[in-house]
Amino acid sequence: MKILLQNLRTKLYFNLLGVWTDNPSLAYDFRHSSRAVDYARLNGLAEVQLVVNFEDPVWAKVAPVPLPVATLSRRARH
Repeated sequence: MKILLQNLRTKLYFNLLGVWTDNPSLAYDFRHSSRAVDYARLNGLAEVQLVVNFEDPVWAKVAPVPLPVATLSRRARH
């Protein structure tokens, strides 16, 4: 299982150094939701959501977390 950040508009996944990918397998795994939220908050990423990506073929799908990170970022509050 991977914890990812996904852009709500483009549906791309965060990789590293500002690079985004359409392939969840290549996306950066934050491993914990709090790390992903902290990264989004510190970097002003307001149009993203947390995504749980199950890599097991039985569960091979992307499941967005209902609460968008955008509601937690500093930019979204101002």
